[in-house]
Amino acid sequence: MLSIALLHYPCMDKNGEEVTTAITNLDLHDLARVCLTYGIDKLYIVHPYQVQRDFAEKIMAHWRTGYGGRYNPLRKKAFEVIRLAESIDEIKADDNPLIVVTSARGLNNAISWADLKNWVNKDNICLVFGTGWGLADRFLEKADAVVEPIDAGTGYNHLSVRSAVSIAIDRLLGR
Repeated sequence: MLSIALLHYPCMDKNGEEVTTAITNLDLHDLARVCLTYGIDKLYIVHPYQVQRDFAEKIMAHWRTGYGGRYNPLRKKAFEVIRLAESIDEIKADDNPLIVVTSARGLNNAISWADLKNWVNKDNICLVFGTGWGLADRFLEKADAVVEPIDAGTGYNHLSVRSAVSIAIDRLLGR
C-alpha cells in the first residue's frame, strides 16, 4: 500500500537554511487529483502550524462540503484523499508505514525506483516529499529509506513538487 506525504517542515531554503514552508492551494488540488488518479487513498499534508492547517481545511471544506463540491463533484472526490497532520509522527501512528523519502540530491545508499516499486507491492509505504528546496538532512537521516533522485539525464532536476510527485507515482504505480 502506498500513501504520499507532503512535508513543510523541516525543509531547506535556497541558501541551505532550515525553514518551514507554506501550504499552497495548487499543491492541494494537483496532488489530490494525481493520488485519486492512481488509486492512492491517503495524501498527508504535514505542517507544524495550526494556522496553516486551518488554511488547508478551509480550502478542503469548500470542495468537500461547500459550493465547490456541488460545482465539481470530481474535485470533491479528489479532496477526500487529503489528511492533515502536524508531524510525521501522526502518520506513523495512523498507518505505521515505512517512511521513504525523496531528494533531488544524490545520497549514499539510495534505493532505486525499481526496488521501491517492489516494496510498494508488499509493504505499507509512505513516500515523503519536501517543499522549498527539499527535506532537511536531519529528516532524511531518520527515514527508513531514501529513493534515488528523478533524473532524466539532463543534469537539471529542480522539479516542482507537483511534477515530482506525479512522476514518482507513475514510476511506482503506472502501467
